[in-house]
Amino acid sequence: MSFRQKNQHFGTLDLIMLVVLCGTVSSVVGASVAGLLHDNRPGRARTSAESLAHQIRGQREHSNQSLFLSSSRSPASAENLVPPLTDGQIGKDPWGKPYFYSVLGSPTEANPTIVVWSEGPDGRMESDISQLSDQDPESFRFKGDDVGFVSKAIR
Repeated sequence: MSFRQKNQHFGTLDLIMLVVLCGTVSSVVGASVAGLLHDNRPGRARTSAESLAHQIRGQREHSNQSLFLSSSRSPASAENLVPPLTDGQIGKDPWGKPYFYSVLGSPTEANPTIVVWSEGPDGRMESDISQLSDQDPESFRFKGDDVGFVSKAIR
């Protein structure tokens, strides 16, 4: 064999280096693409909104029970005399922005519809929550990238 023929061989070491390089590149690219495709923040936001809605309902039930006790004793604190709030902000969503909530109905209604939502990653409200008073809560759909939960009144 001449010197020229020896240098034209694709050696075992070259093949191993090529396989390692291809594997490294594909794993880096694959991890990046998988992260973009499987962003579960909207799912976490909806689950958190549902949990917050149940917490608000529980707090309201507790406040209403304290407010309308039929005992002859005075309330333990002035806090028990204040009806629960109907609108506000609560907690942070997965994008670091606040969740908003609205309780539809009168402040002392026993089983109101409660809406908890996040404005999503863009921070803009695209859904019209005021439509909920005119329609069935189950048919309401959040628009754009807004995420939320509607806890309908328990009858």
